[in-house]
Amino acid sequence: MITKRQRAVVGACEHCGSEEKLESAHVHGGDRIQIIDLLLGAIDKGDAVVVDLKQFEEAFKLEHEPFEKAILVLCTACHRKYDSPAVRPKAPAKGETGMDREGLPSGPGLVESDILPITLDPIDPSVFKDQLLARKVAEITTFYKDGRTVTRSWNANRFAATSNVFGNLRARPKFRQGEWQAHGIIKVHVRVPSDDWR
Repeated sequence: MITKRQRAVVGACEHCGSEEKLESAHVHGGDRIQIIDLLLGAIDKGDAVVVDLKQFEEAFKLEHEPFEKAILVLCTACHRKYDSPAVRPKAPAKGETGMDREGLPSGPGLVESDILPITLDPIDPSVFKDQLLARKVAEITTFYKDGRTVTRSWNANRFAATSNVFGNLRARPKFRQGEWQAHGIIKVHVRVPSDDWR
């Protein structure tokens, strides 16, 4: 139910923009099993474990916050591609939890995603563009695979009616193909502030 609300807010696939059959995908390195491993700690399979399920459920939910960092909203086709063995990170070595917020992997034999997930607020790109043109300022929040988030102001005085929102964002040095993966970026959220924002 929590991720259902997020899908409604995002409203479109964060990879291809499709609005059909949206699903919630755990960001690589933070799937359910890895979260459970993190919360239970390094326990041998033969050990007996006593767990307070109420506390565990609360901790499990907290590991999904903020949802923008933990969950990607994808259409069915992009979700399957994202979870395919070709793009899944390698399993962590014995004794590692794998909870390092891995994004799409890189390296020999692995296919790298070529699209940095970028979400907008307002969600509709045309409404976002109109508001950006009117206010000439936005906030860009960058989510990193190590759990950090960095928010910077976007001075959009040079942004014109003929400009492309996504093209402009993807042209930024850190958001270019190959660069965002190298910097450990997993997602970007851009928000145009409301009228009463200071």
